[in-house]
Amino acid sequence: QASTPSRAIRPSHPPPRTMFLLSALKSAAVICANSFVAKVYVTARFRYLLANTIKGNLWKKAYRLPDTSEIKELQDGHLKQDPTWKRVRATQLNEVEWTSICLPLCLYFASKSSGDDLACSIMAWTQVGYTVARGLLGYPYQMPFAVLRYVGLGLGVKNLWDMAF
Repeated sequence: QASTPSRAIRPSHPPPRTMFLLSALKSAAVICANSFVAKVYVTARFRYLLANTIKGNLWKKAYRLPDTSEIKELQDGHLKQDPTWKRVRATQLNEVEWTSICLPLCLYFASKSSGDDLACSIMAWTQVGYTVARGLLGYPYQMPFAVLRYVGLGLGVKNLWDMAF
């Protein structure tokens, strides 16, 4: 007589995921996409839209980037005085600074399958939040994201430390 189990064995399912808790690899993808969109925004807004508007050919030659060398408003001395450019440029520099540490850390965690999803998710979403809030709204709207980036990076560094030692 063959014995049959009294109840069927159910496969174990992973815990339900939330929309904001990403894997380390997905977090790295969000960080890369954020960087890409920020670069496209600066090019589109200043090198394309503003330059073509100043030259008066926004609709005539909209298919190519204009030569900005003769536009005095887009030269360093003039552009550096524009408050919008100052804010967007500072945002871009800060985004690059943080991407250079957050992206490799998330990619490393993804390669090791360490399961450090919380730290990478915090790093990714705060990168996006900071870039959008500071680039479009300015101070003080980016501050919660700026503070939380330290939390995400701190958790990531702690996990890396634990893996190393």
